[in-house]
Amino acid sequence: MSARADEQASTLLDNLGRLLSRAADVVGITLFLAAFAGFILQVFFRYVMGTPLIWSEEFVMIAFIWTVFWAAAFIVPIREHVTFDVVYVVLSPAWQRALAIFAMITGIIAFGLLVLPVLDYLDFLTRKKSPVLRIPMHWIYGCYLFFVVGFLFKLLARLIQLLGPNWRKAL
Repeated sequence: MSARADEQASTLLDNLGRLLSRAADVVGITLFLAAFAGFILQVFFRYVMGTPLIWSEEFVMIAFIWTVFWAAAFIVPIREHVTFDVVYVVLSPAWQRALAIFAMITGIIAFGLLVLPVLDYLDFLTRKKSPVLRIPMHWIYGCYLFFVVGFLFKLLARLIQLLGPNWRKAL
């Protein structure tokens, strides 16, 4: 493949990545606004109208769960997740790369091993419904599958960057 074709493919992937990132941001913002609006509605009806809504607390909880897992999977950059980098920051770039590759491979294995048990548990949850809204529980906790698969792809993407020629940008 020529250098020009490589550059075009890279540009296309960058544009696709930005588009997907913006879409993930829009979904995350929408989920957060839904949780916030449900909370404000709940406060208004409880304290102003004197008649609390039965469904609003459950709705806010579901929207918040989806917001947290969606953001962790698709919005928060992988470097911004909780890390213990006391040793990592004092290492040379080559050692940081080796440690990061090890961490990505370990994460890929761990999250890869989670996929089937999560699917199995979501299948189990198809028989249960939420107490008030009667939403099937697999829809409520299905966001965890998005988290596992989304984070798995983030780990894989960072591993590919770390193994590529521009690996220093991935540190």
